[in-house]
This record gives sequence, C-alpha cells and structure tokens, in this order.
Amino acid sequence: MIHFADAVRDGFKKISITTVAIDVIVIAISVFKDTEADEIWIAFANRKHFCYIPIHDIAQSLGPLQYRIIPIFHAFTGCDTVSSIAGRGKKTAWDTWNAFPEVSAALRQMTDQPSIISRDSILPLLERYVVLLYHRTSESNSVNEAREVFFAHKGRSIVSVPPTREALYQHAKRSVYQAGLILIQCLLLQPVLPSPDLYGWKKQENGMWNPFWTILAEAVSSLQERVHCGCKKGCRGQCKGFKSDLLCTALCKCGGDCA
Repeated sequence: MIHFADAVRDGFKKISITTVAIDVIVIAISVFKDTEADEIWIAFANRKHFCYIPIHDIAQSLGPLQYRIIPIFHAFTGCDTVSSIAGRGKKTAWDTWNAFPEVSAALRQMTDQPSIISRDSILPLLERYVVLLYHRTSESNSVNEAREVFFAHKGRSIVSVPPTREALYQHAKRSVYQAGLILIQCLLLQPVLPSPDLYGWKKQENGMWNPFWTILAEAVSSLQERVHCGCKKGCRGQCKGFKSDLLCTALCKCGGDCA
C-alpha cells in the first residue's frame, strides 16, 4: 500500500494492485475515499480463480460508517492474524451485521479509540452480535448464557457454541491491534505500535507471539465428572447425580432445578 500511495502522489489516477490477500482488498476499500485516485482495481487470484475487483465501486457503495469500520469488521470476523468465529464465515458475518447494525457502535469505538477497549461499552454489543451469528432468533444477550442453552439444551457440540465472554474479550483486543493499530497505519512508512501483550497476545520463551485465549482455566481441569441425569422431577433413588453424590446441573433433564 506504500507503493500505491506513492503512485497516487505521482499523479496516477487509475491503480491496479495484484494480490492474493484479502487484507489488501479490505485496506484498499478503507483508504480509497481518502486518496485522489479515481479507480483502484485489485487483480485477485487464488488457487482456482482470477478476477478484477473494482475497489472504487465497492467503497462508494458503502455508507460512511461501514466504510470507516470495514477493517475492524474484517479483523473481528477472521483474518490472517486473528482467528475467525468458529464455523461462521464472512457471508454469515456480513448478513448478521446487516441484521444487527447496532454492533457498528462497538466497531466504531474499537476503530476510533484503540487504546481504550472497554468491557462495559463494547462487550454487550459484541456479545449480542456473536450470539446472533450462532442463532439468528436467539433472545440471549450473553455469550455465556447462550453457550449453556446451545450446549446443554440444544445438544450442540462444544465447537458449535459461542466463545466465553473472557475469550471474546481477548479476541476483540487482537482485532483492535490488527485493524485499529496496524491496518489503519498502512500508508505510513514507519508505523508506531504498542506491545502486542496489551492486546490479547503472549510472548513465548522462544520469542514467538501466541494468542492469549482467556484468563479462565480449561474446563477439563474444572469438571469433577460429567454426569447428567434424565429425571424430569424428584431426583432421588435411581438418579445418576444422586447416586454419585453430585448436584444436578443445566446438563440434566431437570435443568438443575431439583436441588
């Protein structure tokens, strides 16, 4: 993108960029209106397809807010350095954004104030958005609550439920680092970046940076035993939990209400 900026400064109005990276497409969309270029074409190729993408048309089709926050949307829903929301692709993420535009307020704050990642102001909106990614008609506003419902009552596997609130917070911080601090400075020759350990990353002994997923302990180390009963009421006698001297939980048929 530095070469692109130089070309525009030298007076070129129609620019073609060849890439195989989605990140470059997103960056090009986000900077087009801030340059004097008339047209930007992306010559995009993957293993099977090649096409020209009219970045100028896409940028002009977006509203002013979507245009501004498209990088953070891209990072939050999965890019080269930030994991995707498990099992949810870009089309689903885009459709859910259109169905729940209120999340734009959180995405805008993550873009405009990358040094302030507030749990209270951004997480409620991000939680609701992620819940809708997994179940469009869910009434839950909490990812933790939705996890319980989807796993315990709808029989979904653990990989088919939303992340925990703590994991989502770390994910949001990595998204901010990528989009709000790195991509936004794509036209600067020497961008200034804070340490990744403030944004959901952890430095290993070998010097490599790995995602810091959550402050919570792994479930396997917290569970005594995964025992759940099929009782509808009155958990006594033959109840698996009663016989194991364990309290019923949300996994049980009784919903844990028998205690």
